[in-house]
Amino acid sequence: MTTRSSTPGYEALKTKAAILPDLDIALIELTGEDRLDWLQGQVTNDLRGLLPGDTKSFCLCEATGQIVAICNVWVLRDRLIITTDKAAMTSVLRRAETMVILEDVAARDLTGDYRLKCVRGPESRSILSDLFELPTAEAAVADGVLCFHMTGALAGWDLWYPNNYSVGLPSFAPTAQPEDYEVARLEAGIPKYGVDYTPKTLPPELGTAFEAKHVSYNKGCYMGQEVLMRIHSRGHTNKTWIGLILEGPVQPGDKVSHPSREDAGVVTSVAISSSLGPIAAATLRNEAAREGEKVAIGQVSGVVKSFPLC
Repeated sequence: MTTRSSTPGYEALKTKAAILPDLDIALIELTGEDRLDWLQGQVTNDLRGLLPGDTKSFCLCEATGQIVAICNVWVLRDRLIITTDKAAMTSVLRRAETMVILEDVAARDLTGDYRLKCVRGPESRSILSDLFELPTAEAAVADGVLCFHMTGALAGWDLWYPNNYSVGLPSFAPTAQPEDYEVARLEAGIPKYGVDYTPKTLPPELGTAFEAKHVSYNKGCYMGQEVLMRIHSRGHTNKTWIGLILEGPVQPGDKVSHPSREDAGVVTSVAISSSLGPIAAATLRNEAAREGEKVAIGQVSGVVKSFPLC
């Protein structure tokens, strides 16, 4: 089995803390008295009851239920901050331009006003706490720095420093290389825009863990709700994004076969893990997308594994 030698950046990311390579994340600000109520009517998750310091993940969808953007909202005392992929930023801003009618809501792109340091790993809080006092809330502003606590398999802190920040950006942990992050991202099951999901993807197609974190079926109306409720009532979509543990390397775009059907799906992302060997993510037909199912990509065999992979 092909294996990848572990690197200092990857080891720090998994066992201590590391600074991630530059990620294509956009920063959008919502202000105005109606900002939370308006956003509640646009997104897949239930934002009712959020208070300053809170955060929640959601999708912004088309009327057809397909994903426009995957976002996090961070509640500050006087505004909301939305983080999303840079490639989806224009769509989020366009939603505000077209769907704010009489509400007191304004949206603007803040990405160019800040520099981002993503510090991830199990010891990220203790390492950062040696430098300055981290907030206890999930979202806060400390000395002008936006501090957002990320949870899940790659937990840590996203720190947005204003461009006019008077102190040099600290170097408090090793920097993970792009290939280190790609392995960790895939092991964690974090989908990548334009790679693992596209504007044609429905939220439930990204798996049950993703759906549970990003979609509420007990909230009021929003764009795409009718389609997603119909899928939820029916019980499933036809395909699911899921992990693969492989006997050898494969490539994105490779076709996946299964005993039930030759055209079972397609590989979306690949990596070589130091602990698992070759791994991949694939969008598979549901008859193949079950834990432990055996699949093949050409001459390479593999086993279906739900995220996180380890």
